[in-house]
Amino acid sequence: MKIPDLNLVSDIITAVSETEIMPRFNHLSVSDVGTKESPEDLVTVADTETEKKLTLRLKELLPSSAVVGEEAAFRDPSVLEALKEDAPVWIIDPIDGTSNFAYGRPEIGVVVALVVKGETVAGWLYHPVKKIMVMGEKGAGVRMRDKILSVAQVKDVNRMNGVVGRNVSFRDPLMPKPVCWGSAAYGYILLTTGCVHFSAYRTGVIKPWDHAAGVMLHAEAGGYTAFADGEPYTPFMNKKHLISAPNKDAWEYLAQNMQAARAA
Repeated sequence: MKIPDLNLVSDIITAVSETEIMPRFNHLSVSDVGTKESPEDLVTVADTETEKKLTLRLKELLPSSAVVGEEAAFRDPSVLEALKEDAPVWIIDPIDGTSNFAYGRPEIGVVVALVVKGETVAGWLYHPVKKIMVMGEKGAGVRMRDKILSVAQVKDVNRMNGVVGRNVSFRDPLMPKPVCWGSAAYGYILLTTGCVHFSAYRTGVIKPWDHAAGVMLHAEAGGYTAFADGEPYTPFMNKKHLISAPNKDAWEYLAQNMQAARAA
């Protein structure tokens, strides 16, 4: 299968973001915001409209493909079965960090991954507020505009800075306290551009729209990712803990020290 031109997909993501996301940023009405599984699990009209537009345009670009979008999977979990088939699958998170978006905070991202037989072959992370696009193809590196990206180098593993999910802390008191931005996509942008050393997540299930693109792009930047049990990342929803680090030694240090966050 020939992978679609990265720039063409980037243009689609950027155009849809400009019409469906940015006009609503800081301009949502009460009726534009709803909830899903809990009062904290928000969805906005920007999420649903962005996913609809991306689904339509990406399927037009690759007619043989299927789409697994976060909002579609919430409505009908059977769409996840497409990941087990042979056809290429677009994985979409229309707005990663919906709570941030709903409250006017800029730490958000649009995520698109192209997966074939359980392997991410291309990925895009877009920050629509700052208009930053990180993209890459498996085996061909990762870039932001014309800049080739690489992970931050490590001198002392217990001095690494990182981004985490809400339920993560570390035992080593010497470690700088990691930051929780509320958006894995935003975290992966920081990770692949070398702004932070690591990311770590503990959750009910690691979801493909949060991580498939970011993990592949991080690997192309030279990083190492695995589930906390040491198994390599896959987009299938059967694990709870995921760690990305600059190299395997740093990953092992983090895996040994990761724990559930203490209650405030």
